[in-house]
Amino acid sequence: VEESINCSPLKSTRKRSAELGIPRSTMREHMKNDLGVRPWRPSFVNELSDNDRDNRKECCSELLNTFATIPSRGKVFFSDECAIYRSDRKRNVFFWSKENPHYIKEIKQTTHVMMWAALNAHHVIAPYFFNGSVNHKSYLEMLQNWFVPELDALGDVWLQQDGAPPHYALSVKEFLNDSFPDRWIGRGSPVSPAPLKWPARSPDLTTCDNSLWGYIKEIIQSRRYQNNEELKDAVRAAFATITPTMLRKMSHKTWRRIILCYENDGDHTDTLGFKH
Repeated sequence: VEESINCSPLKSTRKRSAELGIPRSTMREHMKNDLGVRPWRPSFVNELSDNDRDNRKECCSELLNTFATIPSRGKVFFSDECAIYRSDRKRNVFFWSKENPHYIKEIKQTTHVMMWAALNAHHVIAPYFFNGSVNHKSYLEMLQNWFVPELDALGDVWLQQDGAPPHYALSVKEFLNDSFPDRWIGRGSPVSPAPLKWPARSPDLTTCDNSLWGYIKEIIQSRRYQNNEELKDAVRAAFATITPTMLRKMSHKTWRRIILCYENDGDHTDTLGFKH
């Protein structure tokens, strides 16, 4: 059994049991009690280059300088798109090992529904469902007709977005400059004195990716859906369960990650043993 684990740490216990001719329950007990191995979920993240780490540390430094107080940090809306699937194959992937291997795996799946969300320490504005893939026109339309009108009563809030191509179009940047003068974070941001450029390959630093998507998926992926409309209804119902306390905790978690990233020279926070 130990040799099988060393050769194929990603193999499921069902397959390993069949190959070795050992009852699955017996093998799992042996793996846990005698070999001291346990299942670890891999982190599905992007590998970072040295340049990526430098950019991440620089951005975190600027964020911590710009938002030095907890109230100011609570005004930042972190935003992102997310592909929602009718079933999630990643949930069944485990790495068997005695110690956390910090195993990183990239995975690609076919998109079923693409949604967008934004949240800060006090409000969540979501979900918005795109018709088909996201491009600069559909993204701008969402900002103009759906997101920004929701902000009328919220005062001078900030918006963070990553560097995806639809976010970087000239028409989008012009709209952001008008709607969030010196108050948006992302690729091409004109914020002075130091532009707040969001670093590539950094979903771990956004509230959507490090908290929100996991919470929503945990609720909706307990079952399979017959069609996309059924899936969308489940997503809306999941968002309705988010409480003010949850928003504050999610925001706190994001800023703890930003601090951790800065203190560890831009390393990925999912590989630094971050738990809360």
